[in-house]
Amino acid sequence: MALLKQPRAWLLLWGGVGAIVLVYIIIAASAKPGNDAAPSALDRDRALLTGEMADFEYAFPPRGAPQAAFAYEGETMTLAGFRGRAVLVNLWATWCAPCLKELPSLNALQARLGGARFEVVAIASDPKGPAAAGAFLDRLEIDNLKLYADPSLQFAFAMGGANVLPVSILYDAEGREIGRLVGEADWASPEAVRLVASVIP
Repeated sequence: MALLKQPRAWLLLWGGVGAIVLVYIIIAASAKPGNDAAPSALDRDRALLTGEMADFEYAFPPRGAPQAAFAYEGETMTLAGFRGRAVLVNLWATWCAPCLKELPSLNALQARLGGARFEVVAIASDPKGPAAAGAFLDRLEIDNLKLYADPSLQFAFAMGGANVLPVSILYDAEGREIGRLVGEADWASPEAVRLVASVIP
């Protein structure tokens, strides 16, 4: 007991307790979920970024969707209208050859995963307007994607994607940006389907 009356003994005792607590916090923070947990892009699973999705970059921290508007059937809307489902926003234009090459794969992704919990929102960021964009969709036989348009490029600028197209941005059901891919990709590939499926609620 006399030992505990010495300040140095108390210092060693509390230092030991602090070290134990610190080790516990480190172990708890680095513990991986059980094997039955599905991989999620919210967990920044780097294993999802292979093949066609190798250039996908996670947002850190996840950003909220911009409030900028775009058009659908003559009415303005924002991404807030999609709250409750995951969304892959794709910015494209009629003058962008890689965009036109990419559209069929987005069409196929929508056919495979689209529904009440997920939608591909392909927005024509094109000053030519929705009529010109619609003609290209018809020519490419795109039948699963709705015609969203941003002729003023207001939405494209808000997304930071007005200079380089195509740009694809993945959002979860709460409107948080999971990440984005700048440039063309095959969105019907197994890698893309796996990544997108990981954020569908």
